[in-house]
Amino acid sequence: MLTFHKFHGLGNDFILVDGEEVQPSLDQVRALCDRNRGVGADGVLVVTLLSSEPLPTVQMVIFNQDGSRPEMCGNGVRCVAAYAQQIWGVGDELVVHSDAGPRRCEIQGRFEDTWQVAVDMGEVHVQKNPATLEVGERLFSYHFVDAGNPHAVIFERPDIETIDEAGRQANDDHPLFVDGVNLEFAVASDGGFEVVVYERGVGRTRACGTGACAVAAAAWDTKRASPEQPLSIHLPGGPLIIERREQTVWMTGEAKSVFEGQWRDR
Repeated sequence: MLTFHKFHGLGNDFILVDGEEVQPSLDQVRALCDRNRGVGADGVLVVTLLSSEPLPTVQMVIFNQDGSRPEMCGNGVRCVAAYAQQIWGVGDELVVHSDAGPRRCEIQGRFEDTWQVAVDMGEVHVQKNPATLEVGERLFSYHFVDAGNPHAVIFERPDIETIDEAGRQANDDHPLFVDGVNLEFAVASDGGFEVVVYERGVGRTRACGTGACAVAAAAWDTKRASPEQPLSIHLPGGPLIIERREQTVWMTGEAKSVFEGQWRDR
């Protein structure tokens, strides 16, 4: 029996397991994430408490729905911070390590099963010269962004069918994206941006934390927004607030506990 906790960050949902108790196989990851025959999630987060003092530190290993292993997951970091406080009783500050390095988290508040978490997402780098992605008969200008994982930010909003086709093509051994890529389609709205994300290894998701950071960084770099003010990124699952503090990008948003249970691997 595998004990798990289900969390989500703006609808981007995860199954969290204690790394001291289990290290799930890739087949188990895919089975757990199956929305018809498993628990159902966008990914599995294997979380291990490394130390409690002086600052609580936890390790996060991320697996996508298809079993692939991305370097970083912004919504996942917030869920891990909430999980660590709920399960291990850590304080309001902690560090979460991933394949992209350490991320400092500040838990700003909790109401019942919902936490408000700010995360230092580190430096986000925007490639200076935009490139072009061809999808069918359309050409999209994109900005490549490294937010600890790869992103292509497109300041257009085509129809959903085109977004899905672009995501599939970009992640099907595309010569421009040898490791796959997360695609963000963004348009200005209400002092921020409305964004739809196609995540590698998952597909279209309700929210993407690193994607929100990538859009903000690209908007600042292209003078579409001022880095002097926090930027609201509106995703299908809800808003994230992205701001620059000195040289790093901070992301603030909710993480919510949904339920816990046990899963029998048949």
